[in-house]
Amino acid sequence: MNEQPFPNSATVGQPDGATPISLRLAEQLLETKRGFDFRQFWHSLIERIWIVVLCVVAALFLAIGYLARTPKLYQGHIVLEVEFQEPTVIAGEEATARMRSMFLASQEALRTIEQNLTNRSLLARVVRAEGLADDGGRALLGETVTKPNTTKPSPKSSASPGENNIDNVAGAPAFTPLEEALGGALSGMVKPLIRRGTRLIDLYVVNRDPAMAQRLAEAIGREYIRSSIERRASFSQDTLRYLLEEEERLKANLQRSEAAVADYKAKTPDALQLGGGAAATGSQAGAGSSGGRGGLVEDKLQELNSKLTAAKSERLRLEGELKQIEAVGDNVDALLAVLSIANAQTVIDRRRDLAQLEAAVATLAQRYKDKHPKMMAARAALTEARNGLRRAVFGQPAVLRNTLAQANATEQNLETAVREQEKAALALNKAAIGYQELARQAETDRALYESVLRQIKETNLAKDVKTNAVSVIEHSPLPRVPVSPSKTKALALGLLGGLAAGLMFVFGADAIDRSIKTVDQAESALGLPVFAAIPEAKEDGHAPRSKRKRGNLTRYRLVAETPEGPAAEAFRNLRAALSLLGPEAERKVALFTSAVPDEGKSFTSANYALALAQQGHRVLLIDGDLRRPSMHKIFRLDGATDNSSTSAGIVDCLVGDTKLPQAVRDWSPAAAFTFSPEVAAHRTRPRF
Repeated sequence: MNEQPFPNSATVGQPDGATPISLRLAEQLLETKRGFDFRQFWHSLIERIWIVVLCVVAALFLAIGYLARTPKLYQGHIVLEVEFQEPTVIAGEEATARMRSMFLASQEALRTIEQNLTNRSLLARVVRAEGLADDGGRALLGETVTKPNTTKPSPKSSASPGENNIDNVAGAPAFTPLEEALGGALSGMVKPLIRRGTRLIDLYVVNRDPAMAQRLAEAIGREYIRSSIERRASFSQDTLRYLLEEEERLKANLQRSEAAVADYKAKTPDALQLGGGAAATGSQAGAGSSGGRGGLVEDKLQELNSKLTAAKSERLRLEGELKQIEAVGDNVDALLAVLSIANAQTVIDRRRDLAQLEAAVATLAQRYKDKHPKMMAARAALTEARNGLRRAVFGQPAVLRNTLAQANATEQNLETAVREQEKAALALNKAAIGYQELARQAETDRALYESVLRQIKETNLAKDVKTNAVSVIEHSPLPRVPVSPSKTKALALGLLGGLAAGLMFVFGADAIDRSIKTVDQAESALGLPVFAAIPEAKEDGHAPRSKRKRGNLTRYRLVAETPEGPAAEAFRNLRAALSLLGPEAERKVALFTSAVPDEGKSFTSANYALALAQQGHRVLLIDGDLRRPSMHKIFRLDGATDNSSTSAGIVDCLVGDTKLPQAVRDWSPAAAFTFSPEVAAHRTRPRF
């Protein structure tokens, strides 16, 4: 048994034991309606689809009205790039540059720049630089049409940092209330956005005028870069001013330190030996070292000590050789073993002559005999050479004694000189104590002074460098298409809003509706089984039965006229269901009634009677509607009019004026029935 929507169908229940809907059944009905039934909601939606359509149409009209009344906004767009470090033409302090680079490389730097782009002071500066307050802000707020211009800075904004420092740290400008108010209004038009995973910042500016949107986007980027440069230039100016003051102070300190060193040297003559003049004090290397303190005095003392040591060594050597000579005596060969005698020039010459004569004698001995005159002369010369070597060797001890005497005198002189130089060194060390302190102070003052001079030169160069870590890499084109309001978005939201409102209205109406709409609701609410659900029948496939004119009620006979239709089949199902209720003797009478008019009593009873007649049963159909009877119109009985009948009826039988056989009428058009073969021999007409 198929379930059908209840408002457009007639549903027949079991007549036996039927009771009116009581309070218990009403409560049960409410309980069944508490849960969400999608099928019921779907049927309610189909029934009230016109509400959804009306809401959607109304929402679309509202969206169109919103689009018509909302001013169009155009968007200017530039792209800023943040470098890892600020470009520079000179090398600054490595630690400061490293810390600055670490900050610029962090995400905090990008977020700081992003927030500064909406800073009201910066935007008020833009208002002043672009002259947007000259017309009371009407061009900025879109009250007048601006001429498409210019990304060119105005004369106010093109001033150099030193001439018109708007964001001077020492004294920020006092903006007028109008400029501050326009800056606040401009902050609502600006939207910076960091691109994820990059060091790029998109800057969007919306305005009613496309040229103004482009102009503002360019001006904000330009003024932010200029303000950053000016802040750095202002900081450099303050730093330079401080360094110049410090340079004067350090210069005076250095002059006092050098004057103190010069005075000390003038008052202490020994300090002059420390090396350098009064003007060269700061360049002394290692004022605290011995070389710095002693200067030439200590160098001379070291030299004298070296000479004294050498003289003592020489004296000891000579004394040792004289003792060796005295111990040897007249042994020439032993004397030649003494180093001083062997190295004497006279002894060396004699030994060379002796060696030559010995070689000559040996040569002559190979040719001549000993008595030969040449051999004799050669031997005589050899003997004379030996005597000469002997005399030379014996004469060397006297030479050594003279050399020893000279060495002793030299040693004594060196000892005297060393003692005197030591006294001078001690005096110099005493003088160096005060000199060292003064020289160290002068050297420190000179180092500080030179460092400040170097920083002054670097700062003086850096203050004119107009570079910044932020730069504009993509300028804003003139926007051609408005970004707001979005037609597609507005229409889509209107469509979805209208659809949601319609669905909510349908859901609310369905939630407060207490009527029974489906077969399941009827069964659960009434506690009675449903035997059949009669679908709504249409006349000629167009108008539904509920909308037919009552003057055309003859088309109600669907079982006879359209036996193959779904309604006729439903009535046959009803006939079969009722035939299974029990013995035929207990189901002779069927009553069709309803709570209100026009719910299908006549339609259902007429077609059920036709279904029974088609099966071969004898059927008596009684029209119990005394106010608006319709059976005589449905079956076109003879003499029937709109309001009465000339023949006797059920009322006449009830009051006793007519008996039942006289009130019954037969109705059996030949084409109205199609019998099955088994009942063809028992054709029976429905009687009224």
